[in-house]
Amino acid sequence: MCATFSDDDVGKPVERADGKVIGTVDAIEGDRARVEPAPDALDSIMARFGWGDSIDPFVLEADAVDAVSDTRIHLAEEFATEETETTAADERSEDRRDNPQNRPDQ
Repeated sequence: MCATFSDDDVGKPVERADGKVIGTVDAIEGDRARVEPAPDALDSIMARFGWGDSIDPFVLEADAVDAVSDTRIHLAEEFATEETETTAADERSEDRRDNPQNRPDQ
């Protein structure tokens, strides 16, 4: 399904097909929504201690959306992949290794 975004969608949570909220719509740009990723607990802790940058917003194309309800944006089934989660986790892991404070020899 291809959704149509409107200014009313700003502030709505974006939910994968498995129910996990992955972010909140920050802005609408035509047939795209800019999404501010939802921080997980690890991201929040790392940010609090200054151990890493926050995750950058991403652009959500209308064709990745299954439905837009009054309260949320529901993503199509194929958007919820393990690869997306693994990539984000791998990037956070690399960020921690790059931080000299997190190296065991320091």
